[in-house]
This record gives sequence, C-alpha cells and structure tokens, in this order.
Amino acid sequence: MPSNMSDQARKRSIKQFLTFSVIGGLNTLIDMGVFTLLIVVQTHYSIAQIAAYAAGMLNSYVMNSVFTFRDEAAANGKQGGARRIMRFLLWNLCMLGASLLLLVIATEWIGLHELISKAMVTVLVVALNFYGSKRWVFAGHKPVETGGMS
Repeated sequence: MPSNMSDQARKRSIKQFLTFSVIGGLNTLIDMGVFTLLIVVQTHYSIAQIAAYAAGMLNSYVMNSVFTFRDEAAANGKQGGARRIMRFLLWNLCMLGASLLLLVIATEWIGLHELISKAMVTVLVVALNFYGSKRWVFAGHKPVETGGMS
C-alpha cells in the first residue's frame, strides 16, 4: 500500500503544481496589464512595477490560499494563517526588490525598453517566486483535494 499512497501524493502534487501555474499565469497577466497601462500613461517604470506587482501579489495570495493550498491544520487556526501571510509578504517584498533591481539593470544599464525589460524580468522572477512559495511561504501546507476521479 505505500506505493498507492505515493501515487496519491504524486497526483495531488501534480494538481497543486497545475493549479499554482494557472494562478501564476493569471497573476502575470494582471501584473503585465497594470504595468503596461501605467507605462502608456507615462508613469515611471519603477512606480509602475510596484503597483503592478502589488496587484498580482494580492491576486496570488487570495487565489493560492483558496485553490492551491490549505491551512497546515485546523489546530493552527489564525496563528498559522498569520505566519503564512508574513512569509508571503516578506518573500514577495524580496521578489519585488529583485524585480526592481533587474528592471533598473535592463532599462538603465543595458538600455532596453521598459516593456521588453519587464517581460525578461518577469520570466526570472516567476521561476524564483514559485520555488520560494513552494519551499517556504506555503511549506507544510497540503494541496487542496478536489473531488472527482483520482
């Protein structure tokens, strides 16, 4: 039976990854949409990045909390949720800092257009953000089990 349990755990992990990826795609669309809109109206790219990242981050937390991860255990209650929120905020502030630094490098030092810089930086930050979210922010949380066929 241990083999069956590992198959079930593997299936849950695949569902979790797919859900996280779909939500990440939506976050990226929100982020890029807000950034593009703000650039079009002549907002400095650093301000546009902060606003856009915040919009994607808010969506990310809500959607991943509801659809991708569940609380560690009912016994943790609000304390577990508060810890997760603090980790989420800290990690995403680090990701925002990294994205701003990379945008400055790509835009100011290399001379790329803001939208091209944003696209390149987004690819790097999305990969790093997934890793940190999985390993630290939502660590200890189990994938949400959905009904239906297994």
